[in-house]
Amino acid sequence: MFRINHPDDVKLVTVARFHNDAEFLLARTRLESADIECFGLNEHALRLTGHVHGFFGAHYIELQVREADAEDARAMLESESPLDENESPDMQD
Repeated sequence: MFRINHPDDVKLVTVARFHNDAEFLLARTRLESADIECFGLNEHALRLTGHVHGFFGAHYIELQVREADAEDARAMLESESPLDENESPDMQD
């Protein structure tokens, strides 16, 4: 049985759209590393249809998060560096 508009359901919002899988995966990994759970709307449809995806209606992958996490997710995706201020790009021991 399906639930539609149940009060316990969490609303998801789109925080970014991607035309290719690689960019989507990088953004999703970045959010997940910050413990922001996210979902890809059209993720599998775009992968299955490949270069003819527009014919089937899935023109892009929508990166979605819970409404409560949307502001933090957008800020993280819009920031210039994936590294924190205290992190170094060098892999030193």
